[in-house]
Amino acid sequence: MAAKKQSALKKLLSVGGGKDAAKKKKAPAKKKADTDQRLDDKNRPSAHGAKALREIEKGRLELLLEAHKRWIETKGDSGTRAVLAKTMLKGAYLQGAMLRGADLREADLREAELQNADLFLADLRGAELHEAKLFGADLKRAKLDKASLIRVNLVQVDMSEVSMQGADFREADMREVNLEDVKARGAILREANLFMAEMMNIDLGRADLRGVDLKGANLCGAELRKAQFAQAQMQGADLMDADLRGVDLRDAQGLEHAQIEEAVTDEKTLLPEGFGE
Repeated sequence: MAAKKQSALKKLLSVGGGKDAAKKKKAPAKKKADTDQRLDDKNRPSAHGAKALREIEKGRLELLLEAHKRWIETKGDSGTRAVLAKTMLKGAYLQGAMLRGADLREADLREAELQNADLFLADLRGAELHEAKLFGADLKRAKLDKASLIRVNLVQVDMSEVSMQGADFREADMREVNLEDVKARGAILREANLFMAEMMNIDLGRADLRGVDLKGANLCGAELRKAQFAQAQMQGADLMDADLRGVDLRDAQGLEHAQIEEAVTDEKTLLPEGFGE
């Protein structure tokens, strides 16, 4: 009888009935879960922390864009608005796409091909556009608050009336861009190229403009209080009625006396050493 009991116990343990066996069977599942998590984390954009992004197949994306185009053309009578918030669109080919008024909040558009795309009134708040190609795109009145546009190509793009507060444009190529009447408080434009940019009435209060190229830029009527200008290149920039009260310009490059005379300054405006002598 004792021999039969021992045999039954061995059989039970051999098929995973014991606690130790149960633990061993669960171990591979945990390892797979850890691997899946690492892969998932690798695909997530980093600028705004980890966030769940949905995948979308190319065919499904094309259908969605067609429906959105009908929605725009019929003024809402047919089709549906494109909702691509928190969608993985890294490297997507969207040249000339009709994305006017589309919902692209927190979408991953890194390295996306968006040349000549219509993004008028598009909602891109918190979106990742790192190294996206936007040459020739229409971004007028788009929402870009807290978006990441590091090293993007925005040469000659119309961005008038855009809201881009807190957005990151480090090292962006923005030559001759139209930023008229833009809200850009707290934006990061460090080392961006804004040569000959149209920036009339822009609000750049508290913006990071260190090392930015503003040569020949039109900053008439701009709000610039508490912006950082260290090493900013300002040769030929038009500062008529620009608000420079309390701004530290000691390390700004290329400023001339005539430029400052046309701006709004006060006793707290700090000018380069020996300026005007």
